[in-house]
Amino acid sequence: MADGGLVTPAERGGRASWPTAGKRRRLTTYWRERCSGRVVTAGWPGVYADRGPGSDSRMMLPRRDPGMPHNKAVLSLETNPPQTFGADTLDRVVLLEAPIDGVLSAYLDVEPSETQREGFEAALLDLWKPLREATKDPDVAGRLEEEIDRINAYVRSWDEPPGRAVAIFSSAPRDVFVPIALDVPVLAGARFGPRPHVLPLIAALDEHERYCVALVDRERARLLTVWMGRVEQRIEFEEPLPGRVTRGGGWSAGAARGAGRDSSRMGPGRIHSSQGGYARHIDYHVDLHVQRVVAELWRLSRRQAISRIIIGGPPEAMSALRSALPRSLAERVAGEFAGELFASDAEILGRVGIIEEQAERAHEAALVKEILERVPKAEPAVLGWDDTLTALCDGRVHELVLVEGETVAGYACPEGHFAVIERIDTCPFCNEPVWQFDDLAAWALRRAFATDATVEFVRGEAAAALRPHGAGATLRY
Repeated sequence: MADGGLVTPAERGGRASWPTAGKRRRLTTYWRERCSGRVVTAGWPGVYADRGPGSDSRMMLPRRDPGMPHNKAVLSLETNPPQTFGADTLDRVVLLEAPIDGVLSAYLDVEPSETQREGFEAALLDLWKPLREATKDPDVAGRLEEEIDRINAYVRSWDEPPGRAVAIFSSAPRDVFVPIALDVPVLAGARFGPRPHVLPLIAALDEHERYCVALVDRERARLLTVWMGRVEQRIEFEEPLPGRVTRGGGWSAGAARGAGRDSSRMGPGRIHSSQGGYARHIDYHVDLHVQRVVAELWRLSRRQAISRIIIGGPPEAMSALRSALPRSLAERVAGEFAGELFASDAEILGRVGIIEEQAERAHEAALVKEILERVPKAEPAVLGWDDTLTALCDGRVHELVLVEGETVAGYACPEGHFAVIERIDTCPFCNEPVWQFDDLAAWALRRAFATDATVEFVRGEAAAALRPHGAGATLRY
C-alpha cells in the first residue's frame, strides 16, 4: 500500500495502524502547545501504533466524529464558514483516521487581490489532475471523485477567498468538512489518503514562527506579537515625561514639551536649578520607560515562544532599548527599522515581514552550512536520505532538515521501525512485510516528532545547498 493510499478491500484483512487513546491525548497536547507558543520545541508522539488484525481499536475513532462540522446541507461559505487556524482546529484534523473511507486534503494558495472565481476553479483542476492519474483502484477512484465534488461545490460558493490561503479536509462518510483560512501562503497541493496531509501546515508553522515587534520612543511603546501572519496580542502604554518647573512653582513657558499639556497627567514636576539637572531628570524617566519595555518583553517571552524580536522607532530610542536588553532577549533581535508608533498594523507587518524572512533564510543557511561542515569531520550530523532515515530509526536525530516541497519514494515498516530508499522485503526489527511509501518526507516528519526531534524546512540558498543530498540532520550523539 502506498503512503497516502487507502486500505483497499483486498487489504482490509491485513495489518493496519491505529492510534491508541494515550497517543491521541499526547498528540493533542503537542498541537496545543505548538500553537499557543508555550513551548519552543516539542515532540509529536507517533500515532501509528499497530493493534493488529481483528482488533476493535478502529472503534476508538467513530465514523462520524462529533467534534467535526456536520455537512448534510449543501456546502458553501455560508453554511461552512472557514475555521481559524489554531490548536482546537488542528486537534480535530490531526487526530482523524480514515483507513477505509479516506480523507481528501487540499491546499489552495490564492491572492485575493489578483485571483477571480474562475481562477480558483482552474487552480483546483490543477490539483485534481495528478490525483486522478495516480489513482488506479476503481473503489478508491469513486471515493476520490465524491470528495472532489464536495470541495468544488464549496469553492464555487466563494465571491472571494476567505484568506491568503485555504486548507480543506473532507471525508463524506465521516461527515467531516473542515476549511481553514490562513493568513500566510502555503505550498499548493492535494492528497487523498487514510489520514489528513498536514505537512504543508507544519511547513507554514516553521516558516512563520511567532515573533514580537517592539515600537518605542521616549514616552510611548507598542508591542505586537505576530504568529502565522496575524497580530495575536497588542500592548500599548505611555509614560509622559515631566515638564520643566520654574522656582516659582508654575510651568515654564519656555519648556516646549510642557506647553499646552495637562499638568494633572504629568504630576507636580520638579524644580531644577540648571539645564543639566533637567536633562538628567528626563534621562532618568526615559530609562524607567525603557526598563518597563524590557520587562514587558521578558514577560511575553516567558509566556509564549517568541522566536525573534524586531525593534522599531527613532534611532536614539532603539539604541536605548537594545543596550538595555538582557542577553537572552538580545540574542533574539533579528533587525531594526525606523517606524512611527501611529502606523497601522498592516503597515508595520509589511515592513517587518521582509526582516523576518531575511532572518529565517539566514538561520536556514547557517543550519545547512553547519551540517555540511560537520559530516566530513565525523561530527554528529548526517546527509542524504539513507543516513538520515537510519538516524531517525535509531532515535538519534536532534533536528531534521528537509527541502520544502520535495520528497522521495521508498519503503517503510508499517510499525514505524524502519525506512529505506532501496526495496527490501521485511523490516529488520520486527520481520513484518514493508509497505511502499510514495512520500518518505511525511514518514520522516512523523518519525521525527515521535522521537522528540525538531524539524526545519529550508528554502532559497539553504535549499539549493541541501537539494543534492535530499535531506540532513543534526544528531544528539
